[in-house]
Formats: sequence, structure tokens, C-alpha cells
Amino acid sequence: MKHGDANQMHMEQKPIDQPGYVNQMPAAHTEIYPIKAVPQPTAYMTQLDPVFVQHLSRHQGRRMALMTTAGRIEGVNAGVAVDHIQLNVEDRSLHIRLSQIIYFEGPLASYR
Repeated sequence: MKHGDANQMHMEQKPIDQPGYVNQMPAAHTEIYPIKAVPQPTAYMTQLDPVFVQHLSRHQGRRMALMTTAGRIEGVNAGVAVDHIQLNVEDRSLHIRLSQIIYFEGPLASYR
């Protein structure tokens, strides 16, 4: 194999595998070909529990404890995003997916 042939094989684009079915329904899609240095379209989905996110947000800046699927974590609620919470613990920040939180404990609060 010549040096030029190896470069040609390396540059050949192959389609990215995509599921044929999503939630037991045929997936509607077109083939996506990777191209170096060009961002590729992605589908981002997250389960959102708006009331839970709102309750977490009310404790922003306060010390709290989270019970996650991995165990209990204590720290300061530095911020809540659509898909995760940032908890500052001593000298580091933890970014915890909301879907992994079972419950949280914080200072008393009234919800009106």
C-alpha cells in the first residue's frame, strides 16, 4: 500500500450508526457523516421535573444535602441547571445530574 492510499482510506467518511427504532417507532433520520472540525448535529433530551427544579433553585447559595443513587453528598448549592445541579464541596465543585437525585435536605422553607 502506498502512502497516498493510506491517506485516502483515512479520509473516507463512514456514516454514524443511528437507531432504526426509538420508543418502538421507526426513527426518522438521514445519515450523518462525520467531518473533521465541523460540529455535528446532536439530539439532546432530558427529563425535566419543573417543580423539583424550582424547589432546588430556592436553596441556591445555601448548604444542603442530596441523596443520590450513589449516596449522600453535602455542600453548598451553587446553581441549578435544566439537567444538573452544582454542589460546592470543600475545594471542588460537583455537577450532579438531576435524574440521579432521590431527595434533598435543606434549611426550612415555605413554598407559596
